Amino acid sequence: MSHIALWSPHDDYLAELLRGLDGIRFTRIGSADDLAAALPSLDGIVMLGHFYTAPVADLIRGRGENLRWIQLTTAGYDGISFHGVPSHVRVTNAGRSHAPMVAEHAVTLLTALTRRLPAFAAPQARHAFDRAIGLPLATLEDATVAILGYGAIGRETGRRVASFGARVIGLARSAGADDFATAVRPAADLHAVLAEADALVVTAALTAETRGMVDAAAFGAMKPGGVLVNVARGAIVDSAALVAALRSGHLAGAGLDVTDPEPPPADDPIWDCPNLIVTPHVSGMGSAAVRRRIASVVRENVERFRSGQDLAHVVA
Repeated sequence: MSHIALWSPHDDYLAELLRGLDGIRFTRIGSADDLAAALPSLDGIVMLGHFYTAPVADLIRGRGENLRWIQLTTAGYDGISFHGVPSHVRVTNAGRSHAPMVAEHAVTLLTALTRRLPAFAAPQARHAFDRAIGLPLATLEDATVAILGYGAIGRETGRRVASFGARVIGLARSAGADDFATAVRPAADLHAVLAEADALVVTAALTAETRGMVDAAAFGAMKPGGVLVNVARGAIVDSAALVAALRSGHLAGAGLDVTDPEPPPADDPIWDCPNLIVTPHVSGMGSAAVRRRIASVVRENVERFRSGQDLAHVVA
């Protein structure tokens, strides 16, 4: 019998799934202290990716001698990348489970910025039907949208953006072909692509290479009046450079579901930037379909784990 723990607060859906699987001794944990107590007997952990911090990595190295598998319920696995995992532990993520929902959120932010919706909040607050507000409206039709990180989320974003009549350029580790993008170019071409882009959507994984990749030079390479959307990780975008680009007007707007730091402190200058939409890292929430897909990934991998088969969606 395999001992599997779930570390995902409020996720009763997954708890019921794991509790009902044959051949599983199930434990629910709610903190690092709970994990420390359970670790010596655990074979596997199902957990949120952002819980894998440096102290948790140290804990697993110190007490997880029997641990063989970590299943993340998130697509992101930067905690694993930066803090490492023992060589005897395999790590799997949620695959493309979140991709449609996160892409929908990205496109919602993008269309809101393109149609300049934040600027209409002030007239609405004073009960004014102001058509002379003096802002330039734009459209995604015939626009060029660059998507940095053309994996599952990036491709789903490209699918949706292309339906508006936009030209999509994906940026990935290497060039390639795609049904929804006019081109997929290597990430090293970022600045050249930005010179022709009306918008940049960030969907890349946070790695040593992507950390701070969207910096002052990247914003400088963008056409004036472009917009930025980030639904990936806050640290991919240089916060100080973003503030400067928004305040100068070179960047017409930004939509952030992630920030650096996260959350921003109350006195962070990002809060007072013009034409900014901030959502509190919720792009993967609100979808029963996502929940079902994650449950399917977990169920399949539990069965593979118990029978000694190769796991699906291995990331480490």
